[in-house]
Amino acid sequence: MKKLLVFLAILIVSVMSSACINNFAIQELNTKAKEYLDKGDYDEAIKRLESSVDLDGSIYEARYNLAVAYVHKEEFAKAVVQLNEAIKLNAQNPDAYYTLGVALEGLANSKLTDKVETCEESPSGCEQKISEEDPMAGSFMSADDAKYTIDKIDEAIEAYKKYLNVAGIPEDAEKVNAHILELEEDKALYVKEYEAMTISDDLNSNQDNADSN
Repeated sequence: MKKLLVFLAILIVSVMSSACINNFAIQELNTKAKEYLDKGDYDEAIKRLESSVDLDGSIYEARYNLAVAYVHKEEFAKAVVQLNEAIKLNAQNPDAYYTLGVALEGLANSKLTDKVETCEESPSGCEQKISEEDPMAGSFMSADDAKYTIDKIDEAIEAYKKYLNVAGIPEDAEKVNAHILELEEDKALYVKEYEAMTISDDLNSNQDNADSN
């Protein structure tokens, strides 16, 4: 089963004026990158934003927009790194927390996707089957994957809550709060599956030890 957790569009921030950036080359890189982002050419935007960050890592907009491009390319781990750095530079911009939530959801979702792709390629290789009665059953290849997903959902929830806190009362507050509830419901189901897998692993381990003796 592939469950997409990313749910809303993320924003691209405007580029700082040249008066705020001393290096003309950096200004040009950021301006051109914004043009590529607006057109949806994320590969070209990433090239320029990575160069900008290499030249000067203290520009919030460059790091944030680079994270946005990474999210669109589904390079979520890289996005999280850039967003955490951007938040260090400007902790009062709510968009960074919102986009961090999206990126963390992408990381959480990656473990679910791995399970689906493996099962589709080799159904006999799936130890657990997804039943119609319980669509969440068999969502992970291992207990470690389940725990990873649970942790990332927790982090995503905290990021969205921080977004709401910093933004005050944003226009999408109702929708974001509803999504947080959905994530908490998903997490509860994944926790049950994790606990079942852990028990199963312990039983198998005890059986292996008994057989070896």
